[in-house]
Order: sequence, then C-alpha cells, then structure tokens
Amino acid sequence: MSEVNIGILWSVSGIALVAASTLYWIGGTFNKLWRRLGSAIILFVTVMGISSYLGSYSHYLWIMLPCLIGGFFMGYGGDGKVLKRLLYALGVCGAGVVYCAVEGGRTWLILPLHIGVGVWSVWLGTKSIVHAKAEEGAICLLLNAGLILYPFVR
Repeated sequence: MSEVNIGILWSVSGIALVAASTLYWIGGTFNKLWRRLGSAIILFVTVMGISSYLGSYSHYLWIMLPCLIGGFFMGYGGDGKVLKRLLYALGVCGAGVVYCAVEGGRTWLILPLHIGVGVWSVWLGTKSIVHAKAEEGAICLLLNAGLILYPFVR
C-alpha cells in the first residue's frame, strides 16, 4: 500500500477520533447514549474498518466492543471519579490488550504507551485544571489515540 493511502487512512482515523471525542463530551452534557454507545461504536468501527482494509481483520477483534462500551458506560465526574476514570481507562486499554492478543507481533509495543496514557488520563482527570468539556474531549482523544494506532502496526 502506498504511503499516501496510509496517510489518508490515518487522517480518516483521526477524524473519527475527533468525532468520538466530540460525542464523548456531548454525552456528558445531554444524552448519555452519545457517550456510551456513539463514541464507542465510532472507535470500534474505525479500528475494525482500518484493520480490515489493511488485511489484519479478525472476528476475535469483536471482543473489543464490550470493552469499549463498558469503559464508556462509566460516568466521568461526581463522587468516585477516580474509580470511574480508572474503569474508563481500563475499558479502553482492555480493548488494546484484546487487539494485541489477537494480532500479536509488534502491536504489543504500542500497549505500554497506551496504558501509560491511560494512567496519566486518570491522574489528569482528577486535577480538573481545564474546563470540564475540554477535559472530557481531551481525555477521550488522548486515551483512544493508542487504540486507533494499533491497526497501523506493520
């Protein structure tokens, strides 16, 4: 596959990540289903679509969907926010573990970065140093950047 095609696929993944992050903060304000299902499904379809296009599709990757939905189902603020944010990070990083377990090889090299960002996102989320909606969108964007990176490992 040409470098241009890989770049286009990466751009599509990035656009999908921004869309999922937007639905994530919207779901924190309006209808929770935007966050819980909309964001998770956008990310899942993106990873599955890119994986399929690049020839690394597996039916076992469907195990990522419950991980993502489970993580996105957690509330983000209020009481117990450290636990909620930890469970969100575990859901997303769990989807990364599933991807690595299914695809193997060098995908495992992305996982420490993904988990590190997950731990950092929990810490950042507890500090509340930026406006809530910007924080929610940024946490979703950063935490799921690792997830959309897995299909591009060669």
